[in-house]
Amino acid sequence: MKETLHREVVIIGSGPAGLTAAIYAARADLKPLVIHGPQPGGQLTITTEVENYPGFAEGIQGPALMEQFEEQARRFGTEFLVTFVGEVDLSKRPFVLQTDEHEIRAETLIVASGASAKWLGIPGEAPAPHGLGGLGVSACATCDGFFFRGKPIVVVGGGDTAMEEANFLTRYASRVTLIHRRDHLRASKIMQDKAFKNPKIDFIWNTEVKEILVSQEAGGVTGVRLANLETGAESTFDCEGVFIAIGHKPNTDIFK
Repeated sequence: MKETLHREVVIIGSGPAGLTAAIYAARADLKPLVIHGPQPGGQLTITTEVENYPGFAEGIQGPALMEQFEEQARRFGTEFLVTFVGEVDLSKRPFVLQTDEHEIRAETLIVASGASAKWLGIPGEAPAPHGLGGLGVSACATCDGFFFRGKPIVVVGGGDTAMEEANFLTRYASRVTLIHRRDHLRASKIMQDKAFKNPKIDFIWNTEVKEILVSQEAGGVTGVRLANLETGAESTFDCEGVFIAIGHKPNTDIFK
């Protein structure tokens, strides 16, 4: 039988937005409950250098920043629960959240569930055993970059995320080739400049990745099949890893 919890304020998500809400709610003596998965801290926990957050003139590592967020939230009395919310009833108050072990009733619900990486939706991209996710295809450079030491890899995307991933991966890869479907980047000027000045990063413009190629003998990725969006010409490009960095989608499916 599930345990029933009653809370004034429940916050789903433990990234910067969720923990900021928790700090304000806790300081107002609302005794907030933060619900998060096994890896707290949101996307900043897989971010390397954070240079645009006020108060850190020399920048700060994402995980270190989130540790400070959590410490501050706990100091004011925020409660944390590690679990997944499987169902939410917003039709009446209190709102009712269902987890495997709890039924949580909340007078106020703050949704700060963050976002997940978008994928291209092409052959070879899905998680194993149906694709190569985890076997040469990734959306997290800080998680998986180490496994590509000395190997040529591809990064797909043209925004800030792609620039950050590409720059980080040059620590390990022999070469990083960034493939973008436009003839210019969407990333901020400072992120573009870092990528353009990095001698280990090359660019392929006006091009889409149509398929991730694999060899059983090689035991993983051997390249990508490309299509030039101006000429329609198709080609293959050799690489041993593919990092997808085309943005994120909000984790809000449960509320639809």
